[in-house]
Amino acid sequence: MPRARSAKSLRVAAGSPARDQILALMREQLRVIRAKEAGTRLWTDPEDLHKMRTAVRRLRAILGAVRDMFDAKWLDGLRSELDWLGTVLGGLRDLDVLREYLRSELTSLKPAAQAVGDGLFDLVDAQRARAQHRIVATLEGERYAKLLDRLEQAIRRPRVVSADLSLPIVAAGQFKKLRKAVKAMLKDPSSTDLHTVRIKVKRARYAAELAQPIVGRPAKRFVARTKKLQDILGEYQDAVVAEERLRALVAADRRSPAGLLADRLVKRQRARRQAAQLDFFEQWPKLERRGQKAWK
Repeated sequence: MPRARSAKSLRVAAGSPARDQILALMREQLRVIRAKEAGTRLWTDPEDLHKMRTAVRRLRAILGAVRDMFDAKWLDGLRSELDWLGTVLGGLRDLDVLREYLRSELTSLKPAAQAVGDGLFDLVDAQRARAQHRIVATLEGERYAKLLDRLEQAIRRPRVVSADLSLPIVAAGQFKKLRKAVKAMLKDPSSTDLHTVRIKVKRARYAAELAQPIVGRPAKRFVARTKKLQDILGEYQDAVVAEERLRALVAADRRSPAGLLADRLVKRQRARRQAAQLDFFEQWPKLERRGQKAWK
């Protein structure tokens, strides 16, 4: 049975620089969630939703990267609730991205095809309306209010169990996991493989941001390079989601004009995926070199 930690050791943990850096980043993400909640609720600007969802996911990733500092049960419960909220927000975000893509693609088509495309817009907008209603219900619900309270409490009184945490070592560990995931991929990776790598790129970036005040310029350069890889893998994932959504929109009538147009657009998603995959493998060695310099 593990020994109870002394009051002195708990005070050391509570006042460690690593703990303060982590809580400062957590506090900033909570501020973003609160600031973007109204715009997300009212559906006034898609960027409010995007930034709110990003803050939720960043919080979850940060807590996962530094899990050894905190009580495991407490931490897992908090991350589970953040995962729930991120999933709710993600449904509408995916549809917003799809709608923006359709808008840009349909402008290049002939007027008759654009008229058919209006039907696809209507289908997307109907799904967006349902997703928005779900978000409003979520943000007005008790579960969301309790999550905000838990986050406030987590920042004020975190359940720290260990002061023995080096943020550069945490960042190095996340980079190591990323390298392992990339090396495990085949020459022709699946969308699941690339999505897994995308998640690990984000985690490596967030951990590097925690360590950046300590490591300095090498970490800053590494973070900048991860952002470029995130954009590439984000384009890939957007194409995957667009293909899935387009197929689902016309599943009941694939031979209708809207169904035929959707098939044309699905083929374009495959080209987007191939281009993004090539970009990733071209850019990955640059990120790997940055990581090796930052996390010696």
